[in-house]
Amino acid sequence: MKILIAEDDKVSRMVLIRTLEKRGYEVLSARDGQEGWEIFQKEKGNISIAILDWMMPGINGLELCRRIKEAATSHYVYVIFLTGKKDIEDIVEGLKTGADDYLTKPFDKRELSYRVEVGQRIVELEKALKESNQKLHEMAVTDSLTGIFNRRAILERLRNEISRAGREKSQLCLMILDIDHFKRVNDEHGHTVGDQTLIKVVNRINFQLRPYDTMGRYGGEEFLLCFPGVNPEAGRKIAERVRTCICKKPFEIDDKRFNVSISLGVTSIVPSTDGDTNDLLEAMIKTADDALYKAKNAGRNRVVVYGSG
Repeated sequence: MKILIAEDDKVSRMVLIRTLEKRGYEVLSARDGQEGWEIFQKEKGNISIAILDWMMPGINGLELCRRIKEAATSHYVYVIFLTGKKDIEDIVEGLKTGADDYLTKPFDKRELSYRVEVGQRIVELEKALKESNQKLHEMAVTDSLTGIFNRRAILERLRNEISRAGREKSQLCLMILDIDHFKRVNDEHGHTVGDQTLIKVVNRINFQLRPYDTMGRYGGEEFLLCFPGVNPEAGRKIAERVRTCICKKPFEIDDKRFNVSISLGVTSIVPSTDGDTNDLLEAMIKTADDALYKAKNAGRNRVVVYGSG
């Protein structure tokens, strides 16, 4: 764990460095507030605790604390003030700037170590909480089998893309993809192979997508794909690449080798800025689904663009 020290008194600074390094911390030391701020800007993603002298020339501890708290967006930085001030009003003023704790000078090494350990526990708890919240968020928006957006998340992303396309007056392409005769895969090879097939289908398609394209599982073996800035003709070409990447090479799972194909329905619009986003989304899904229905009726393993006849 990295600790930043900003202390203009050389003796105090050396005591802090030796005390903390003995306890296994990596210490970055600054001789004043300006140097401390420069070090923090360079290392802010790695600094977890900052020990700041209150009274320093140039940037004092209060101002440095404010800057650190405003700049530390990726993780929590625990700030401890060092001060000779003992008046409660001064201490409250320091804590109001965002400081978490304080030590009065001259400080006891054991008390310093204890307060730093408290800060370390809080920083580690905050990190664990953030990681836990991130995992919960991922679980809430991710399809547990394929790792892509689940139904709720892909629909929400589509609403956002419709709003953005409307503001930019640009095309938005939506595809509905269905794995042909997927029930046959489950019946002939088992549901475990069926699950692996879904995963492999998603992986193959991902290689065809741009970083800003989106895919989500709509339900069962159906998937939604969203392509910003893509008109119907370009959408047809993309859909053909997606279709081909699935059927051109057999799937090999658990010593089983079999062919898989997909059908795709494609639609593309320039959303109206005054239209209701939910209504526009519903209309896009319906037209893409109508095109998918035609693709299935025409023999499957093909692409149909809505309105192309």
